[in-house]
Amino acid sequence: MNNILIVDNDSIVLQTFAGLLKSQSAFLRIFSAASIPAAFDILQTTTIKVLITGLHMPEVETFELLTQAAETYPHLRIFVMTNNASAMFRTKVKQMASVVHFDHALDISMLPKRLFTELQIDYGGQLRGIGLSSFLQMMELEGRSCTLQVTAKGKSGSIYISHGKPVAAKMGLLSGKPAILHILTWENVLIDIDYATVEFEQEISTPLMNLLLESGRIVDEKQSQRVNLRQHGRYDCLVGVDYDISDWTYQCSMRDISEGGAYIETEHPVKVNQRLIMSLSSPVLERTCTIHGTVVRRDATGVGVRFDELSLQQKQVIRSLIETRCTPIPAASR
Repeated sequence: MNNILIVDNDSIVLQTFAGLLKSQSAFLRIFSAASIPAAFDILQTTTIKVLITGLHMPEVETFELLTQAAETYPHLRIFVMTNNASAMFRTKVKQMASVVHFDHALDISMLPKRLFTELQIDYGGQLRGIGLSSFLQMMELEGRSCTLQVTAKGKSGSIYISHGKPVAAKMGLLSGKPAILHILTWENVLIDIDYATVEFEQEISTPLMNLLLESGRIVDEKQSQRVNLRQHGRYDCLVGVDYDISDWTYQCSMRDISEGGAYIETEHPVKVNQRLIMSLSSPVLERTCTIHGTVVRRDATGVGVRFDELSLQQKQVIRSLIETRCTPIPAASR
């Protein structure tokens, strides 16, 4: 994994910037540190490829970090981001071979591209809203070679394609055919594409169409065997919402909803059992409501929220969203 470490002593800036980079690509794994000692704790235990710092740190602290990191980890690439840095600081930074300096706001817009270049990722973009099976068939028709990073509600896996054919896959402890069959059963995936040439050992020899048919049978078997224990039907959706915790308001995306709760994607470190207030709007009813709830589970990309008992107005707003913006989730995926 391409591990990126962001170091800044402003916790809000650190959190915001980490969230922005996470949204750029699933190929990036973001770590953050609010001090120089915390940064070196991470560097000692994790293989970091790029360190980003200087966002809101004093020049003296920034230069101290650059010097120590460059001496201790000579293969580490360091991006230092400043605004109107002093002439002396610029001169010192230019003399450091491992450091890339972004000194103006316009330069910062080039950060993701430079990051992909340093990591040797030939980034082909990020896709949402297209089925994985359909995308794989498109790659087969075009005969493309690439690496796909596939994510869905806290789950993540990789598929390696050579000349249009899936030849390897990784998902947790699974690899090869078992891994790709598991990934193919996921709904509403996010797909990141890397066209860079990668050396890997062939693990899959089954034709794509056979894999699609086999994964389809797995989904059908789960649907027929699994008993739905949920009190409320759950519906897939992609709706922008906000939620309040301790007088702070955060923006997020809601991925599914029922009259019992919802799953929201958020970069904020919300904890299990934490209370929050969600705001939902229905364009059809031209009505907005707030719903109190409790976080009941947490994964890598978001949280599951159980709603408090709903009023009639709250139920009407949820039902309106379900009717206009949502699709039912199959029992096997619940």
